[in-house]
Amino acid sequence: MREDELYSVLQAVDDGVQTIHISGQPGVGKSTFLEDLENELSEWYRTRVLYVREGNTPTTLSQDLLYEARDAVWTLSALINKATGVSGGLSPVSGGVSTDDRARHLRKLASLSESVNGYKRLIFFVDDVHKLDEPDVTRDFLRELSSTLGENVHLITAGRLSFDDADYIAHLETFSREETANYLQEEYPDVDDETIDGVYEKLDGHPYYLGLLREAAGDDSTFEIPQEDTRDFIERAYLDSMSEAEEEFIRKTAGLAELDEDICSAVLDDVSRTQARRTLDSLSTKAVVQELGRSEDTGDRLFKVHDLFQEFLYEQLDNPEKLHQAAFQYYAERLYEEVDGSEAPMLEGFVYGLLGNAHLQEIYDGDPEVEQLREEVDLLEFEPHERLQFMFGYAPYAPTPEDQSATLLALELDDYTEWIRSLEPEDGGEELKFEFVGVLFDLMRATVRPNTDVEFEDSSVEIYESTLQRVENFEFVAFFDEDEQDTAQIIPDMLLLCVHVSAHRDLEEDERDGEHLSAAYDVLEKYGLNQVAVEGVVDNCQELAEEYDAGEQAEEMIESQMDEFLGQFDQDDTTRNTLIRIQSDLYSEMIEVANSAFAAMISESDRLLDFIHKCGDSLEQADNPFFVAAWYSFAAHIYRMFAPNSDAAKELEEAAKHYAEVRKEYEEELDNPIYDIEDFEVHDVDFPDLVNEIAESDGDHQLTE
Repeated sequence: MREDELYSVLQAVDDGVQTIHISGQPGVGKSTFLEDLENELSEWYRTRVLYVREGNTPTTLSQDLLYEARDAVWTLSALINKATGVSGGLSPVSGGVSTDDRARHLRKLASLSESVNGYKRLIFFVDDVHKLDEPDVTRDFLRELSSTLGENVHLITAGRLSFDDADYIAHLETFSREETANYLQEEYPDVDDETIDGVYEKLDGHPYYLGLLREAAGDDSTFEIPQEDTRDFIERAYLDSMSEAEEEFIRKTAGLAELDEDICSAVLDDVSRTQARRTLDSLSTKAVVQELGRSEDTGDRLFKVHDLFQEFLYEQLDNPEKLHQAAFQYYAERLYEEVDGSEAPMLEGFVYGLLGNAHLQEIYDGDPEVEQLREEVDLLEFEPHERLQFMFGYAPYAPTPEDQSATLLALELDDYTEWIRSLEPEDGGEELKFEFVGVLFDLMRATVRPNTDVEFEDSSVEIYESTLQRVENFEFVAFFDEDEQDTAQIIPDMLLLCVHVSAHRDLEEDERDGEHLSAAYDVLEKYGLNQVAVEGVVDNCQELAEEYDAGEQAEEMIESQMDEFLGQFDQDDTTRNTLIRIQSDLYSEMIEVANSAFAAMISESDRLLDFIHKCGDSLEQADNPFFVAAWYSFAAHIYRMFAPNSDAAKELEEAAKHYAEVRKEYEEELDNPIYDIEDFEVHDVDFPDLVNEIAESDGDHQLTE
């Protein structure tokens, strides 16, 4: 219906116009027009489409654009390789990472867009830009963004606001009387002028409602214009035009933030994934349902009910709480699947946590109390270990008031520890394992307590005291053969060390008398690691941390990104794709921060090497040479990873070999060494490998299980 506008925009792009803006009122067809443009241009250009969601910010959009630009020019994998050092070596840091996030994203985008070749130019399509911020703020950002892009990158935006500074502007109006007639005559050639006049008068040529009216009319060749409000009539008549199954389906799912075959089959009784997919395919041909593309995590097609129709349908729900409860359960189970076995559960589960939160907040009309949240989790029927794993991934961003995630986790740890204590061991091996695990969870319970704002029956101090008593009273070594009992003493010793260090840390400054710290050093002394050596290493680490604030930068970046995650989620208008993309970009940004810090230390007067040798000098003061040998072996491993051919890596390897020989002499005086230095290989031993070797060095018992 808008061929003139379409061809004029296509011609503008062909002429090299860099910024184009499409404006118009809600439902006038801006998104459809943008889709038509992308379909026409994608054959000749690289195209990327972005949708601005409620709560997005200019910073969010600049980050999304950066991600899409990286993907478009095939540099994302190269970036990750560079950041992790896989491709060999690092480049010095060229600019800080502590500047304003948006400025940082735009600076990277500017650099990246300069590499786009003219023979295959890149076009960004950005829909609903009016949702970014206040109109003036959004216009300022669009000007800033336009000035950032290289000459072979185009920006085509659409939204309800005007933007006169764009190089080319296309404003979409509602259909004229003639366009309304053409629209109806395409489907109904015999429609008479009186009917066309009536439709035009009632609907003002509004494209969205014209589409609904045409679909609701079915095969009729004429329209009977109702006397009541036409739009309400259309919404009801549209449902009448559906099959009974489609109407039931759409009524019961209209309150969902997104629709795909998985979640629809999860929240609807007796609807399989196949049935859900077929129904969604059928509904996608009608104006009420919009397709949003494919999910980046599952590959399924994603849909949503059109904004102008969703409220009407949602009001028809008999039991909206049931829908939201089922949706929360679905996303909670997906979150568990993500965090199960994940090394970074907070990142892996965050997207599904957000989606689940929206439905949970609908149930309680705001943030649920901790006990209400736990009752919802009860319905998931997790096994105790599954539930705790789920909570570790979910508690940090569960929608509890006043940041009660620590309270939530403390209660869950209490329940899990009680369950552990209730188990009946089948043999001595299980008894040892249950006691070991029980002590670890007592330790976690105590550690979480200070961050909560509730009174527990047992405080963290009381838990530490009782845990120390348990370790002292339980005969850990009795489960081992007599000739292994000296070595097995490492189990209670390491538990005691952890408890004393945690207790000292959690005590208030005025409550610390040094007793726990002294006890911790007494444990270390048994293994030849004295207080002077430990404090020397700690002091060196603190000095290095003060020089390089990468840790603070990473923390600030994560907090900023989490705020953006939360800000951009709106239950009426979102998909998980944007969240997944930003989650992936956050991971890349974190790698870049680590890369920058390490590159700086390597490039700035051998600062890292100096730090390594200072720590080595401190550890050399320990009675047991093993620790300094392991330290230099670990350092050599790091240098080989990032700078494999450097003289420093060879220097550190030689130091590790030297102290391994010193350790051999030390071992000659030991009756039963825990770790035999003969097994020590400098070229492949790092701390995780070392732990594994110790665990496997004592036959079937595996002391560190």
